[in-house]
Amino acid sequence: MDKPRPPSVLAPSEIVPAMKMIISKFHHMQENIINTVTQSSACFANVFQPWAEVADETQGQLGMIWLLSYAAPDQETHDAVDAAGRLYNNAVTTWTSRTDLFALLRAAADKDEKLDPESRLWIQSKLRDFISAGHGLADERSIKQYLSKRSVIDQLRKQYNNNLRNNSAGLWIDEADLIGVSESDIKSWTVGSDENEGKRFVPFANGGYKTIIARAHKAETRKKMYLAEEAKVPANVDILRSIISMRDSQARLLGYDNHGSFRIQNRAIKSIEYVQKFLEQLKRSLVPHGREELQALRQVRDEHRLLMENDANDDGFTDNDRFYPWDLEYYKHIHSLRSSIDDTEISQFFPLEHTVLAMLRLFESFLSLKFTQIPSDLLDPACIWHEDVQVWEAWDDKESRFIGFLYLDILWREKKYKGSQNVNIESGYLKPDGTRNFPATVLMCSFPRSNESNCVLLKHQEVVTLFHELGHGMHDLISRTKFSRFHGTQLPVDFGEMPSTLLENWCWDREILKYLSCHYTLLDEQYLSEWHEKYPEAPDPPAQIPDDLVESIVKSRKTHRGLRLLHILVVSLFDLKIHTPQTHEEIEQVDLGKLWYDLREEIEGLDMICSRAIGHEHATFGHLVSGYDMGYYGYLSCLAYAQDVFQENFAKDLHSRDAWDRFRYGVLEYGGSHSDQLQMLQEYLGREPNYSALQESLLL
Repeated sequence: MDKPRPPSVLAPSEIVPAMKMIISKFHHMQENIINTVTQSSACFANVFQPWAEVADETQGQLGMIWLLSYAAPDQETHDAVDAAGRLYNNAVTTWTSRTDLFALLRAAADKDEKLDPESRLWIQSKLRDFISAGHGLADERSIKQYLSKRSVIDQLRKQYNNNLRNNSAGLWIDEADLIGVSESDIKSWTVGSDENEGKRFVPFANGGYKTIIARAHKAETRKKMYLAEEAKVPANVDILRSIISMRDSQARLLGYDNHGSFRIQNRAIKSIEYVQKFLEQLKRSLVPHGREELQALRQVRDEHRLLMENDANDDGFTDNDRFYPWDLEYYKHIHSLRSSIDDTEISQFFPLEHTVLAMLRLFESFLSLKFTQIPSDLLDPACIWHEDVQVWEAWDDKESRFIGFLYLDILWREKKYKGSQNVNIESGYLKPDGTRNFPATVLMCSFPRSNESNCVLLKHQEVVTLFHELGHGMHDLISRTKFSRFHGTQLPVDFGEMPSTLLENWCWDREILKYLSCHYTLLDEQYLSEWHEKYPEAPDPPAQIPDDLVESIVKSRKTHRGLRLLHILVVSLFDLKIHTPQTHEEIEQVDLGKLWYDLREEIEGLDMICSRAIGHEHATFGHLVSGYDMGYYGYLSCLAYAQDVFQENFAKDLHSRDAWDRFRYGVLEYGGSHSDQLQMLQEYLGREPNYSALQESLLL
């Protein structure tokens, strides 16, 4: 079959004109509806269908513009994307303020025509867009005021995330204070001169912060890094407060009790009370488990300090009952080493290049797919935004049918999104002529670039992250929806993470770990030569990860897991509290920093006394201004769903063809086109979801 060309990347000079063309298409479509349709003649075919077709036609270029906001390597492109974003937000504000358009949308919806389920869902979602803009609850002037304020919120959200993305701060640290950090890491950091003679500049990004707090022996070094990173974006403190306050005001204008009540209508779980109950139940179960884990780390700390010269509580505190946040990752690492879990040794068997390829082969087997990389010499440079990017064709192996493009952009660089995520460039949908538009999706990570032999090695947790995010890409490629609006991972956030969270289970299986592994020295003779220079008396390393290391990984699964889940619970409760105040005055008066650190102390058991004085950790991550407001609990609800699905369908056989086919066609292929995700899950399971599966998986 003929296959399409990968989407072209827009040059900086093309971005704003492209956005103007997109806006023009929407404008002409809307004017045509206004000029040719009356309330009596309004129906799906002449009101909603034209809107859906323009949305489908333009989503690819919109997707490329939004992708560049995460991935563009140059400031010129980011500036152009910002300008285009302002144009788009203004246009959306204009057309969602039109009462004449809403009247026709409402009239068409009221016809209650016999339509397919996805078309009915399109009607519901478009009406919700307009009702959320105030239609039906206020006069036209109030609607415009509401939308104007929403545009201000959007700009604040953009500014908040730009502050995070563009932050290049770090600390100058004396080399003498870097004891415990590997020589290769130290060499990768900038050498100081003049007043910074004898120091290295350790950036917060590109793995610098994580390395210091997990490896530096001196507590004072870890403390300085931790507190500096917590205070890296002071401008975001007031921005976040403004966003939260304005959101609450906006929700109340629409007749909701608060912003949480407004947002919960777009979640899979439709009840704030249910979310509160779910989180409180987890709190009761998890906190005692977390305290046991913290006590174990406290014992490791006390024993370790006796062994480490110059490390005896040099943070200035002598109360051994306290446990400080800058000690957490360090003593987790020490504890892991004592449990025979050596991240450095394990990582030698998971070179990034090989591991990604092995994961693709697994997905080929599980989902009857075939991936073929487009060779760099055959790839049009206009189709990639950086030389690091790879492009793969995805095929349905059963039907020999092309299904989309998978991009890999997985190494850290300046001006790139700092975390790991899946980004959709183009959605799949059914064209008016009956053919399909094919999706294009990006695995985007920021794994630190290696400074030894140019071979990037993954810790086991990074292997889990990689498989998780690649799972989102599979969801994007496999989805087959009528409209682009519901394609792939466009799901409520309290359900959308379920498939990828489910897949994390495979990264703890002995057979799968063996399959994914390959000692990095097998990839290049130079790597092997350099390895023998380090270990001249040693034989060649084994090709696959040894059984003892595999066992150490498998046994470590529940190690510190309670503490990790407690931190997710902290963010979830913070999200819930700031978005569900009883009155607007309550949110105006709340001390966000105090609330955050109170929760960390209450839930995680850490002493945040130093952070309270200078930190603003609650304003250093982007989730709550990027779609996860009144939705962060979704990481926990999705984990509960995922464990239920795993135990019911996959635990006995990770390779079951029947189980994988049922999951592909009963969950993944729907994308977001099912009107009720929890009903879809119930249909797939054949019973009500079991929320206790999460606690059971923790042996609670």
